[in-house]
Amino acid sequence: MPIRIVTDSSADLPPELARRWDITVVPCNVVLNDVSYKDGVELSPGEFYRRLESSPRPPTTSQPSVADFQAVYQSLLAQDNQIMSIHVSGKLSGTVNAAERARESLGPQSASVVVVDSRQASLPQGLVALSAAQAAASHQGPPAQLADQVRASLPKARCYFLLDTLEYLQKGGRIGKAQAFVGNLLSVKPILTIQDGEVHPVERQRNRQRAVARLVELAKGLGPLSKLGVIYSTEPEQAAALRHSLAGLLPEDEIILSQFGAALGTYIGPRGLGVALIQG
Repeated sequence: MPIRIVTDSSADLPPELARRWDITVVPCNVVLNDVSYKDGVELSPGEFYRRLESSPRPPTTSQPSVADFQAVYQSLLAQDNQIMSIHVSGKLSGTVNAAERARESLGPQSASVVVVDSRQASLPQGLVALSAAQAAASHQGPPAQLADQVRASLPKARCYFLLDTLEYLQKGGRIGKAQAFVGNLLSVKPILTIQDGEVHPVERQRNRQRAVARLVELAKGLGPLSKLGVIYSTEPEQAAALRHSLAGLLPEDEIILSQFGAALGTYIGPRGLGVALIQG
């Protein structure tokens, strides 16, 4: 039986890649101006950022419901698939817990579903899901066996995010150990990473130009790479330039270019820029 990959919209996978590899993306929920939207379905990234800065209150997010996952799992199982469900870090969201509860509700069919905590968020989570989908295309064993391989590879998934401000991360309660930067930033630009499932500070740069250059240096320091992507919130031209600067690590047309969706954009804010990669 084929293994289908399920993830959530926190993965920020470009829709065309998800379609190409039959990855099912379950949308997270975003509440903006008291209205709840399905991330990427009812609220596009472009519309979200247009409305973000004028919103009188910061947006909030919530994980997909158990019922959302049940519906996806039951549909895929009815088509004679097995399932590996790969999700945003359990330290940042209750999504993994909701997925696991949905799996447990399936009774005897639960053996055909395995849930994996990616220990990441945004595009590095997406790269883990993409790698799993590519491996699943030739995998002959049960999903639990493939899940063991995916979990063993998780330390190879890395990321660096440049934020214009920590305001959104702090207001959203996802700042983690990057709290150490708060109150000391003034005009400097923070570079963060996700380590052990939560946000960690990396360093501060005095201006954005230097910070972008450091993203390149940090990524190059982790080569060789099997996968590489650039992600942005509101400045596609700068993301394209960063992608070009990274072309020595992988051919430029193999470097994924993506945008933070509303679920992650709630915490990243405008002018966010990042590099996600898998070593190997």
